[in-house]
Amino acid sequence: MKYLLTLLFAIVFLSLTWGQDIIVLNAKSGKPVEGVIIFSEGSSEQTDIHGKANIDKFSDKTPIIFQHSSYLKLKTNKENIWANNNKVLLHEDPVRLDEIVISVSRREESKAEVPNKIVTISAEEASYQTPQTTADLLALKGGVFIQKSQMGGGSPMIRGFAANRVLLVVDGIRMNNAIYRSGNLHNVISLDVGSIEHTEVIFGPGSVIYGSDALGGVMSFSTLKPKLSTTESSNWSQQMFTRYSSANREKTIHGNLNFGTNKWAALVSVTYSDFDDLKMGSDGPDEYLRPEYVVYQPNWDGDETVSNPDPQVQRPSGYKQLNLLSKYRYRPSGEFEINLSIHHSSTSDIPRYDRLIVYKGGELKYGDWYYGPQKWTLFTAEAQYKTKTWLYDKLNILSGYQIYTESRNSRKINSPEISRRKENLSVASVNVDFDKIIGKNSFFYYGAEGYFNRVNSKGEGENIQDGTMWEIASRYPDGSTYSSMAGYFIYKFNYKQVFTLHTGLRYTQTAIKGTFSDKFYNFPINNFDCINSALNGNIGLVIHPASGWQLNINGSTGFRAPNIDDIAKVFDSEPGHVIVPNAGLKPEYAKNIEVGVIRSYHNKAKWEINVFYTQLDDIMVRRSFSVNGQDSIMYDGEMSKVEALVNAESAVIYGGSFSVEYLITRSLRTRHSVTILEGEDSDGLPLRHVPPGFGNSHLIFQNKLLYLDLYARYSGGIPYEKLVSDERNKPYIYAINADGNPYSPSWWTLNFKAALKLNRHFSVTGGIENILDKRYRPYSSGIVAPGINLIASLRMGF
Repeated sequence: MKYLLTLLFAIVFLSLTWGQDIIVLNAKSGKPVEGVIIFSEGSSEQTDIHGKANIDKFSDKTPIIFQHSSYLKLKTNKENIWANNNKVLLHEDPVRLDEIVISVSRREESKAEVPNKIVTISAEEASYQTPQTTADLLALKGGVFIQKSQMGGGSPMIRGFAANRVLLVVDGIRMNNAIYRSGNLHNVISLDVGSIEHTEVIFGPGSVIYGSDALGGVMSFSTLKPKLSTTESSNWSQQMFTRYSSANREKTIHGNLNFGTNKWAALVSVTYSDFDDLKMGSDGPDEYLRPEYVVYQPNWDGDETVSNPDPQVQRPSGYKQLNLLSKYRYRPSGEFEINLSIHHSSTSDIPRYDRLIVYKGGELKYGDWYYGPQKWTLFTAEAQYKTKTWLYDKLNILSGYQIYTESRNSRKINSPEISRRKENLSVASVNVDFDKIIGKNSFFYYGAEGYFNRVNSKGEGENIQDGTMWEIASRYPDGSTYSSMAGYFIYKFNYKQVFTLHTGLRYTQTAIKGTFSDKFYNFPINNFDCINSALNGNIGLVIHPASGWQLNINGSTGFRAPNIDDIAKVFDSEPGHVIVPNAGLKPEYAKNIEVGVIRSYHNKAKWEINVFYTQLDDIMVRRSFSVNGQDSIMYDGEMSKVEALVNAESAVIYGGSFSVEYLITRSLRTRHSVTILEGEDSDGLPLRHVPPGFGNSHLIFQNKLLYLDLYARYSGGIPYEKLVSDERNKPYIYAINADGNPYSPSWWTLNFKAALKLNRHFSVTGGIENILDKRYRPYSSGIVAPGINLIASLRMGF
């Protein structure tokens, strides 16, 4: 009987395994991997487009090797493969050259064919690091420096550019609008970090494909995409995570649900976050402490300044945020696809912390200063069609409609009068993109873009004691508009995987219109009607002189047309200073040259060095100005020095970055990145958004179940002598040197993150940030960075 059972078992086993194909999958995404070479004892096979291959001819006991240029080599045998249900999982090679990116030309391309420096952040990397906001996400990799005026914010600096000189793109739609300012800008937090699937940062001008504002770089975010079923039956999937952080008592919960058939799919995502007041570290400058704060009296009998029971807690700084995402996908065939989506983000009031710590006459200056709820809604519709015609092989039409709401609310201490300025902005956009391939080596990309902005801006004063309300000057001319039309052409030529040529041109025309109100200010002009145009180009060369080597040479130009915020706003840039309109502003232009060298040692190491030089002409800078011959005017009850944006002669920014990644073993690797920048205007003065040198270093252990990351983040300092004048006027956010002058100290932190996969459905993530409890404030930031921060997160997926 025993022998009979053994024989029956062997027959069943052979019937299940004999002649069956295996499938090779990406261990991260679960997608099939085409072109995997499988060999054993002189025999070989290769996976097809579905990742499948037949290994019947291989011996049962001898090792089988799976090899692909983008993945780590795997050695296994048939017994292990059958035990894993005929599936083979390959892990991506972290030091490979041919990673796929989409942001450079809005199409999928290999980094081995792209002359630009690009940093990518995957959803998996983000899940290990657990960033609280999208601004924190951008800081995970090298090259992007984050400034924060308040906890509810984060202004990315790229190669000495920030705010409206860098471009935000979400699912192909530009977020930059007519009121993106030149000062620090925090709209990136509107994006839900929990629903971002992939992030790419392009360094250097990207105006050929993206138009105005892409001077320093482009941050492109791809959010979750509905997944179709790969079988005839429908399927459901859902993911959820919760997170707690001790430094600001963060409580976040996220969930997303996907339903898909083989032709259509739908996805919904929800994230809610509650952030309490942020606690700084214990070891650092005493100037950063918060010894007292203002308490609002409900029945208002004047403000009360109270002692802070814990001066390390930055009161008030907390806020709440809700993000919603809904997407729909329809693909009736492999040639045609439609995608629809709705994004929505809404915050509570956000305290403007850097204003709340300003003193005047020995006491705190403001009783209130906060941003009202920041709301952003985006509707998109996209259609893709693939067919070979003489005009195109692929056509993509993407339209978007955005609605922004933001407000600023300020009140002097012991004054019952609060000023409220509110903006409502609508933006309509459309992109039409064509792809045409001629032969095997020539690629033509061309298309057109148009967008239209309308700004509604109101000002209102209120007596919080008796409820009386009245009109005050708005921030922008109400009903003003800003529009742009453009066309572009890109040509790419590949020659035998030896070199790739990238070149392109774009012509853009912008128009801006508005009328100034004469109720509050007597400006020399009553309206503005400006038309500007720009022709931009780029040429880049990627050379592979030998296996594992890549040389990038890229020359490009960029521009930024003045928007409504540049030309027409009236606001206090800092206490005692007021910015006034200047309708004579012209576009600013950038000319950039950069060289990059990448060396990859297959399955072992990769290093990359990039250097660049950017010249800016007609750069818009803040300078002293006058209104009707007066260098000061009354603004919100205070005599303020008049300033305006003007076109200066020129400026230069130059620098470089170096990164290296080394695989010590299959599971242990180390990664390092350093960025160093310099910049000055034609008068030899430093530029505001050029941060000190910064970087990070990681030691990472990773296997199928466990992820461990011990890392350091560090930044240089800026002495008083090199601090830009705008920053010297804000001593309350800086440390004070022995001479009594403000400066930005250097800093570093030690951190640890860990993730454990409990089973197919559950994983836990945790860590300790700023282990040594350093008290530091990143350059130009208003709020002090978190002190020691304990993080715990639970993830579930079904």
